[in-house]
Amino acid sequence: MKCLSNMERLHLPNDLVMQLFRLYEQKGQSYYYKALFSRDDEVMARTTLELDTQALAYYLKLNLTPARIKLLSDPKKDFVAKNKDEILLKNLKEILSRVQQLADTFDLTTNEIKDLTLTMFRGYDDIRLIRDPKAKAERLAKSFEELTPEDKLKKIIELFHQHRRNNKYEMVQIMTNFYIDFVKLGLFSDRNDLIGLMTIYTLAAKYFKVCRYDSFFQALLPLQPQFDSGFIQASYNWSEGFSQTEPIQRILVNVLETLHKNVEIKAHEYEFERKMNKTNSIEGTVLSGPATFSKKDIRAKHPYASDATINRTLMSLKERGLIRPLGSGRTAQWLRVTDKLEKFNPQQLDLFNHAE
Repeated sequence: MKCLSNMERLHLPNDLVMQLFRLYEQKGQSYYYKALFSRDDEVMARTTLELDTQALAYYLKLNLTPARIKLLSDPKKDFVAKNKDEILLKNLKEILSRVQQLADTFDLTTNEIKDLTLTMFRGYDDIRLIRDPKAKAERLAKSFEELTPEDKLKKIIELFHQHRRNNKYEMVQIMTNFYIDFVKLGLFSDRNDLIGLMTIYTLAAKYFKVCRYDSFFQALLPLQPQFDSGFIQASYNWSEGFSQTEPIQRILVNVLETLHKNVEIKAHEYEFERKMNKTNSIEGTVLSGPATFSKKDIRAKHPYASDATINRTLMSLKERGLIRPLGSGRTAQWLRVTDKLEKFNPQQLDLFNHAE
């Protein structure tokens, strides 16, 4: 636990401190988002789950086609896995789903990490805490290095909670140092980096509620090269207690800041659409969008509109001679037969209506 036990030596640059101020100012909006999205909370969580699962598949470079990844990521469908990569992705989707449901009640413990590992690699590989015959039980060991892997894990978790309770260090900083210590200690027989990453994600979901409304791993994916490079940099002088943890902390802060910015945009769009008749909104998308479109395109633009509302609107436009179908079935396309509207101003939008 070279990082967690030497945090007093860390100094945050001014620009990172200012970024953290902005992040926690944005974090204060969490209760507003929870109230705003309450009606469609589960829908948004399912969308986030799907995007997180897809991004993880690409992050881990699983040998799966994009079409298969999309299919396996669908929260509403449960498929039989055909190979080891599909088993791993299915297990990860289950973990992400549990985090979405139970992040508020999560408490970092040895048993939680052991259970996380068992769930993640169930049917995939036998990965568990290393059994070191030379290690000693906590009551017999004279130093941290002599402890069993399980006691080492217990110690770094205790130190994590000690820093958290003392309020001396910022939470992302504590999470970063925990992650580096966890991976460098190599307490499990394999995939310590993935176990550590999923633990950090679970902690992020607990302390930063926007992880429910936007994809953490989708924001992390383009930063993967920097994240890997940051870990290599943090590995230098780790055993001496002088690990450079700032690069990984910056990446995690950037990811969380991206999530807050994305959710802020979603909140504006959601509030606008909530005050607007959804049928008119869908009509506007059809009449001002591409000439050829599908129901899937409409769903992407209006994720909170029900299938019934979308179908009813399309039928209405068809009866009025504004669109016509091209084919049939779930993949059917539609063709707009009227001229494209450059601007669409729905009449039912009341700018001065403050009613919920």
